[in-house]
Amino acid sequence: MGIAKPCKVLIIDDNVIDREIYKRCLWEPDWHCEFAEADNATAGLEMAATWRPDCALVDVNLPDMDGIEALERLRTGLGRIPFAAVVLTAYSEEAVAVRAITAGAMDYLPKRKVSTDTLPRVVRHAVERFLLRERIEQQRRALDAGMQRYQVLLETIPLMVWAADAEGRVEYANRRWSDYTGLSPANAAHLDWNQLVHPADRERTWDAWRKAIASAAGFEIEHRLRRAADGAYRWHLVRAIPMQATSPDNLSWLGTCTEIESQKQSGEASLQRQKLESLGRLAGGLAHDLNNLLVVVLGNATFAMEALKPSDPARQTLGNVMQAGQRAADLIRKMLGYAGKGTLRPARTQVDKSVRDAVELAGVPKSIKLELHTRRPVPPVETDAELLRQAIADLLRNSVEAIGEQASGTIVVRTALVELHQEALPTDFAPAGITPGKYVAVEVQDTGCGMDEETMKKAFDPFFTTKFLGRGLGLSAVHGFARSSGGSVQVKSAPGKGARFRLLLPPAGDISRDAPA
Repeated sequence: MGIAKPCKVLIIDDNVIDREIYKRCLWEPDWHCEFAEADNATAGLEMAATWRPDCALVDVNLPDMDGIEALERLRTGLGRIPFAAVVLTAYSEEAVAVRAITAGAMDYLPKRKVSTDTLPRVVRHAVERFLLRERIEQQRRALDAGMQRYQVLLETIPLMVWAADAEGRVEYANRRWSDYTGLSPANAAHLDWNQLVHPADRERTWDAWRKAIASAAGFEIEHRLRRAADGAYRWHLVRAIPMQATSPDNLSWLGTCTEIESQKQSGEASLQRQKLESLGRLAGGLAHDLNNLLVVVLGNATFAMEALKPSDPARQTLGNVMQAGQRAADLIRKMLGYAGKGTLRPARTQVDKSVRDAVELAGVPKSIKLELHTRRPVPPVETDAELLRQAIADLLRNSVEAIGEQASGTIVVRTALVELHQEALPTDFAPAGITPGKYVAVEVQDTGCGMDEETMKKAFDPFFTTKFLGRGLGLSAVHGFARSSGGSVQVKSAPGKGARFRLLLPPAGDISRDAPA
């Protein structure tokens, strides 16, 4: 490697003859040097600061201080020697050479070996090694700066970022990932992904991971991850790419987790609304046609009953027909209620009274303990009192069926004024376009058999039932009534842990002064 520009050489030596010898040895036709001289260390240090040489030839024995000590002072002040330094001495002791290199000198040369051959070569190599070291240091600083920017990016990016080996052991995780999983970066390597991934998503997640490893291709999946703060599972889009390695077994992976809970729930809610609207139109049309037929049946039965004598045995048969017709009318009412086409007679209604009336209507068996928590007054609602009573009764009957009419259990009914926030709406409520705000809640909680997620998704569908003789219209009618009244229904349940239904209706009038429960 050649030096294109003139090489600036600073000679620090108290022997003027030696200084002249060095200049003559460094003169070459194809290599031009510029010289500056100092006969003591103090003057040499000052000249080094102002003249900025490419190389300094420093004698060990100087009148004011040791030459190696002068280099150490220069390094201490600047953090490094800012040029190539070659230490020259009349003594060939190994200890001196070690001190010189330790102080930051590029090379060490005994004066007796100085010649027109050795000195230019030593100076050239010293300058070239110094320049190479400077470039390496610049690259190191640039790399450190890049790593720092990369680390800041990983910590500020609104994603969970992680790196893992082929076995899925986490080797790096940013703070957002640690906050979500509840694991510190030091404990991330001990993560059991099965504790993080939703049980229903584990098998397909591991299948996708194994395929990605086998093909060394990208990994991508949508699955639910458990949030440490509350134990809730949230939907995430997880992507990972393999990092370069010599073999698939040594692959490491860099991945991100992007929460898509809102998008997922919005999409599912939209599909659910479309499904319920379609079923509602079907139920409404069917109920309308059946109602027309039922009017004819009941009208003719009533006419025939009036025409018969009191002692006629056919009156009992007609009475059975009319009772069946009334039950059919009740089913039609529920179908119309689900479709949102029921006849509402809205009036200011006291919810607590409707609860007490519904308890009498539902007829809860004595084997089931019934607890009413309605002491705290709640605002009235603007709705049809009869339909509200029927909706609460349907929820009570549903709880009775979940426990079993002959079994023992507990049903708890509560009323309260609650406030709903935006983040609760997509996941907790049957789709009804409900908005954030205050609502009067009627909660019916039981100790029955409970429901899994798939059953909960279908609980409000008309004609869906898990009962052998059920018609699947009770909860759908409750949902239809809630929608027609500007409210909704919330359900929480798990197999073996009972169920909790909350009927929510907007309160009547201004309730700004009421505190939420």
